[in-house]
Amino acid sequence: MTFQKRIEQEGNQFCVYSYETGRNFGCYRTRELAEARLAQIERFGKNLTDMPNDQLVQLHEGCHKAITTKELVTVHDLIEDELESRGFAPPYSTGDLEQKLAAVSLTVPVIKEEDRFTLAPVYVPWLEDSDGETISANDLQKSLWDWVKKGDRTIYLQHSDKPAGEMVELLTWPFEIETSLDVPNQGITKYRFPKDTPFMGVIWDSWAWDMVKAGDLRGYSIGGKAKRLEVEIPELQVA
Repeated sequence: MTFQKRIEQEGNQFCVYSYETGRNFGCYRTRELAEARLAQIERFGKNLTDMPNDQLVQLHEGCHKAITTKELVTVHDLIEDELESRGFAPPYSTGDLEQKLAAVSLTVPVIKEEDRFTLAPVYVPWLEDSDGETISANDLQKSLWDWVKKGDRTIYLQHSDKPAGEMVELLTWPFEIETSLDVPNQGITKYRFPKDTPFMGVIWDSWAWDMVKAGDLRGYSIGGKAKRLEVEIPELQVA
């Protein structure tokens, strides 16, 4: 099979796709970055197309047992893309029909109680909010530290006193991050967040989770007290 990938422009981004399966191998700010990604994929994937099925499946299984790195994730995705282009489907078994059916039965997800989990940015530093206010990355980080040190991880409903969930993880990315967010009733949209944007994971109470799924809760909002001071800025004197 010929190893084929393509670059497509989507809005202001350039995305690398597989011709055969439509798998997305990443979206980038410039065509040059997308072409560099494509070159990396071609380096990793040039030996996969000549591998027999059994060897490719074994290599795929080995990826799941190894320490995860960005390079290994790329190889893993390329292997799955190659297997799917040959007509294989998860779990990519090469055994007889009964073995395949048995393997597939193990991969069917068991329906359990929903995790009721969301992961999203807490606040974007220097981004003006609906009240026309901003906060620096440094002040935002210190505020989050103070909140975490208090030990109360309760998330309240829209600045009320009604508990709606619990914060279970919090991470400030030390670099710019580009990701897709799935907002109920709005679909999946790609966003680029600046360096030092904090993300928070929340497990919601069941009634609040219903509001999340209905699109009535679509984001986090920081609560706190502050004093607004109005000052007059002198006009710049041009000599």
